[in-house]
Amino acid sequence: MSPSLQPLILPRSFQINQYICSSCIRSPQRQWKSRRAVSTAAQILKDEDPKPQDFTPKPLSRPIGVLYPPQPGENSGIDPRSWRERRDDLFDYNKHLVRRKELTKQAAKPYFRDWSRTQYHKGKTFISPARIFRADKSLYFPNMVGSTLASPSTPSDTTPVLQDRISVVSVYSGRWAELQTQSFTDEKRHPELPALLQQEATQDGPPLQKVEINIELDWMKALIVRAFMSGIRKQRKEEDWARYFLVRRGVTEEMRKAMGMANSKVGYVYLVDWLCRIRWAGSADAEGSEKEGLVAGVQRLVEGWKREREEGSKTPVQKSVSKAGGSIQ
Repeated sequence: MSPSLQPLILPRSFQINQYICSSCIRSPQRQWKSRRAVSTAAQILKDEDPKPQDFTPKPLSRPIGVLYPPQPGENSGIDPRSWRERRDDLFDYNKHLVRRKELTKQAAKPYFRDWSRTQYHKGKTFISPARIFRADKSLYFPNMVGSTLASPSTPSDTTPVLQDRISVVSVYSGRWAELQTQSFTDEKRHPELPALLQQEATQDGPPLQKVEINIELDWMKALIVRAFMSGIRKQRKEEDWARYFLVRRGVTEEMRKAMGMANSKVGYVYLVDWLCRIRWAGSADAEGSEKEGLVAGVQRLVEGWKREREEGSKTPVQKSVSKAGGSIQ
């Protein structure tokens, strides 16, 4: 053996011995250093998950939601790709890296993390804003697809239900989260909101409604909910059956983050206008003046809806005169 060569034993996974020049080994730039593997999951938890006991809910200071207006058929959870597209994606290395990153984040999330966080502030993620978000700054409520009490066997989109209406949308997963949303909307716990909805409906005002979205991504839990559909139907009026959605797929982690749903075990309430824009939001149990903030937000949207309808019914001449501050004799 030449004196300038010496054996290098590679890791056992390679199962091979090779020779390299001894000068390369002596060079610090070329030397292969063995490093202890660091858990990617632990690093993600360290960077993104602060201690829950150190977390304090703060008022929501910016609009939440998705950037683009929702369209029916989106987020259905059904893969629209053809077999050829699936085959091409199977051998696309860049898409494999993106998928690996998503799976790493899912694996890094502890199973009982959301449950353990509910013992602090009852799982409250944020405090509701005192006023509704501006219309030109608001983001959109995404489309979801699920079965309703009116048609359990036919998937329905949420966007057609929300369009051209002022909606108070409750989003929850589980009975405990449902009770949290009822602290904002229930007639017994918050009688002001149902009274306002009924009053505007009898005064030829804008169409106001309550919408419930029950997200059950676990197929076994969704099967249990479907088994008790008849009991859920008896607890609600028949005109509300088409406004209760059971969503089983299509809700991604990015969608949850955009909507401020940091804890999947907590209930959330959204005030959505006639263009599917989120104008107000609440989380967990209603505290302080959050109930009054929701009622005030509904009243503001009612005024805005009437104002837009009045402007839309005017002729171009009337619009120009009203902007100038004059009147037509």
